[in-house]
Amino acid sequence: MLNNKKIFPKSALAACLLAGTSSAFAYGPLYVFDYENGIPYRWDVSSPVKVYTDGGNFASGTVKLYKSTPETCNEDDGWVCGHYEDVYVEFANEQGVARVKDALASWTKVPTSTFQAEVAGSFADIGIGGEDGDITGAAEEFTTDSAGNVVHEIIGTVNNGGIHVMFDETGSVMRDVMGAPPGVLGIASPEWADEETGIITEGWAVIGGASTYYNDTDLRQINGVITHELGHSFNLAHTQTNGHIIMYGNYDALTAGPRDCSAHPLIGGAYRLPFPQDSAPALSDISVMYPYINTNPTSSGATGDQQATATTQEDYAAISSLYPANSFTSQTGTIKGTVTYAFSKEGVIGLNIVARNIDDPWHDAITAMTGDWNDGDPEAAQGSGEFILQGLTPGAQYVIHVEKIFAGGFPTPQFGMPGPSEYYNGSGESDDAVQDDACDYVPVVAGAGQVVEHIDIQMNGMKNTPQLITSPAPNGNQVTESGQTTAGTIANSYGDALSWVYQDGNEDYTILPMGGIAMSDNGAVISGRVSQNSSYLPARYTQGRGIEVLPSAGNTGCDQGGGILEMYSNFAISPDGRTMGGFLWNCDNAAEYSNYRVSAVTYSDDDGWTILDSHKDDNSSRVNALSNTGVAVGWESDAVGWWEGRVWKNGEEINLQDAAPSDIEYVGQATAVSRDGTWVTGIDTYNAQLEPNQYLYNTETGEFRLLDIKEACPWWDWFCWGDKPFNPYDVADDGTLVGAIGTASGAGAMIVSDTLGGEYRLADFLRGQGVMNASDLEVVSTATKISTNGKHIVGWTALDGYFGSFKLTLDQLYVCNNDKTLKVGYPVGVATQLHNGAELGMCAADLPKQYK
Repeated sequence: MLNNKKIFPKSALAACLLAGTSSAFAYGPLYVFDYENGIPYRWDVSSPVKVYTDGGNFASGTVKLYKSTPETCNEDDGWVCGHYEDVYVEFANEQGVARVKDALASWTKVPTSTFQAEVAGSFADIGIGGEDGDITGAAEEFTTDSAGNVVHEIIGTVNNGGIHVMFDETGSVMRDVMGAPPGVLGIASPEWADEETGIITEGWAVIGGASTYYNDTDLRQINGVITHELGHSFNLAHTQTNGHIIMYGNYDALTAGPRDCSAHPLIGGAYRLPFPQDSAPALSDISVMYPYINTNPTSSGATGDQQATATTQEDYAAISSLYPANSFTSQTGTIKGTVTYAFSKEGVIGLNIVARNIDDPWHDAITAMTGDWNDGDPEAAQGSGEFILQGLTPGAQYVIHVEKIFAGGFPTPQFGMPGPSEYYNGSGESDDAVQDDACDYVPVVAGAGQVVEHIDIQMNGMKNTPQLITSPAPNGNQVTESGQTTAGTIANSYGDALSWVYQDGNEDYTILPMGGIAMSDNGAVISGRVSQNSSYLPARYTQGRGIEVLPSAGNTGCDQGGGILEMYSNFAISPDGRTMGGFLWNCDNAAEYSNYRVSAVTYSDDDGWTILDSHKDDNSSRVNALSNTGVAVGWESDAVGWWEGRVWKNGEEINLQDAAPSDIEYVGQATAVSRDGTWVTGIDTYNAQLEPNQYLYNTETGEFRLLDIKEACPWWDWFCWGDKPFNPYDVADDGTLVGAIGTASGAGAMIVSDTLGGEYRLADFLRGQGVMNASDLEVVSTATKISTNGKHIVGWTALDGYFGSFKLTLDQLYVCNNDKTLKVGYPVGVATQLHNGAELGMCAADLPKQYK
């Protein structure tokens, strides 16, 4: 008797190439039946698995295509150079069914697997979808019974076995039933199984036919989605051997070996991988189960056709690991090992293990995830740090390295890399980064039918170095003086207002319904704005009192679109939490507020609202930062919209252009002010030759100093011309500046400090301090805030596949004095040592090997 049970409600998504984020996973099962013995859920393949298809069109609809009309592209005809035309496109049921058959044949033909499947009929043959078996959209996939219960035709309903493939002709099943966001091309899963045997009895797949390109005439590109989603219905997880390098390698510094050894343009360093530097994976090296796909037939990077057929070594290993033929174990090699934390015997779960054949590194490559047959279950036979690489070419020399999963993973729980990516290097393996070079490798060879065990990797570590902590929380830009509390904004537009606050030692983040937040030195007061009654209103959070909406300033606000009235935007709070600032919106040209669009403003309980600029013309202005002494800094726009630097002090508005040297044509916005109001820093300052610069202004003496910190634009940065300047975004009490060299995709977090003896990219500075995860700041990063005492820095950084936040604590630092590494207090101890001739950073002999 079958004991049917619905498998865990996890669905695997395949998203389009241009999705905002990405997911990647090592091959293995989506679901494990027997953790103790490492047995996955699987289909009975003693006969072909029955697959039933939708009876309706694969896709249909109207698209708008642009038609050029050069005959009217002239002055006489008003430069009408083209127009859009509606074109009806239809892909018939027969085309979709043919591609399903192709996909099943591809999986069935894998020589090392026993898997087999075939199309057995349409939905109509098994009583689904009416007489024609057509599940066109959401209305056909589910109904509501007399009791108000939702009844699905396929998902969640037992339909007597097999895999049921829906053609989502209009996109409504994906959108309205599955709740999938735009860009998701398919969803699939095994669904029912015999819990006594682990045999899957039923599954389903939704293919996003509505996302098919109008010119994918033979469905060659979308067929990659079909083959991929059917793989999920067989219980296959995702893979990431080459896809992430091909699709994202240039942007995220994703490499074919340990990143510190790869000489990536974003990272630099020496090339030390065992295959030619000028070689790279081709589109044909992307596996079927890689979770991202480019289905645009006109794109030079289209991958759908390739991902429609199981041809790579990883494809073979993926299906064969669940459905092995005798030849899989007898004619291929296997490697087993573990990954453990530095200075510990505890295994690390959720890391990617990559094995590449030195002589064929792109096609002959296999990945596995530590703990991928564990799924976080404490009863699992495989420990949390174990991995198994199967399907290896007998006699081939494989180099094996550990890396972070690019942008998450599932179903195995994910953890951050506890050290830098590194190779397995045999007897040289240790957790001491001073002795174990992450770039050294020892090839591993497995013969036919051989299992090579104890290929164990100990993560490299360094004890007692400065703490660089990264997190997935976005837009970190607030930190208290103690460094124990950090915060950032999640959403602050289109009616949303949401921020996060994190206290060291807590398991969870606090989520505040406020946007554009700024936090006082002690973390007790947070200013921002809330979204209420279709308006953005000024608000303040105070410990013990919660969130309060502040009194109106009397302005009428502006509707910037979407029906949301902009009343106030917050950008600053004084370190003592007494005053907040930003700008007021005003759009009705009322005489009381003249005709400004936005106006620099402060608010305190004692003084109420204070508009700082004259606001007597069409110019706008904003407060960027506040001191405890009443000094506000920011910008006011000129006649053409440039943001000119401003200081408001003792009721006086200071145009920083007046304080600048005569050869300076333009002084940009002031971004920060020290706690006592003495030091002001700013950006976007240019001379007559339009050479960029930054500045430091003393409000007591009137001294205006150009810092002249810049770098030549790298060859790979298309958005940079000439030099890219340092952009300071905050200043500590002692004048230490933090910010970034460059902006946006070319930004690198930076610190400028007299105590440290100059300016440093934070990644380079941290390498000198022996920090193992210094490369977390190397691709794209910006330091946005420094605590007033100069010991804690926060900002944002590009991690693997997403933008997260970082916090750096500078309590004690290393210096090298007479070839001896010393750990001294910061800032006083460091300043004394440097004054006495020491050099900042560890001595070369004490650095991690890959940093030397």
